Amino acid sequence: MITFLMDLNVELDGDEIVVTKPKSAFLLAYRKSIEEPRLVLTRSQMPQMSVSSASEFRAQAFQAAEKKARELGWIM
Repeated sequence: MITFLMDLNVELDGDEIVVTKPKSAFLLAYRKSIEEPRLVLTRSQMPQMSVSSASEFRAQAFQAAEKKARELGWIM
C-alpha cells in the first residue's frame, strides 16, 4: 500500500514505514518502538544535500510516517 503526501511516497514494507522522495535517492524508514508508542528511525539514505533541504525532508518524512502509523493503529 502506497500513500502520497505532498511530494513523498509512504509505504508499509514488512514492519517498517518507508518514506521516499520520488525521483531521488532520499529514504527514511521507521518502525514501531517495542517499549513506547512512538516511531524509531531504522534506515536513512540521504545523499549530499543542503542542510535546509535535509531538515525539510526529515520533518516532512517524519510527519508522513506518523500519519501512516496512526492509520495502522501503531500510535495514537
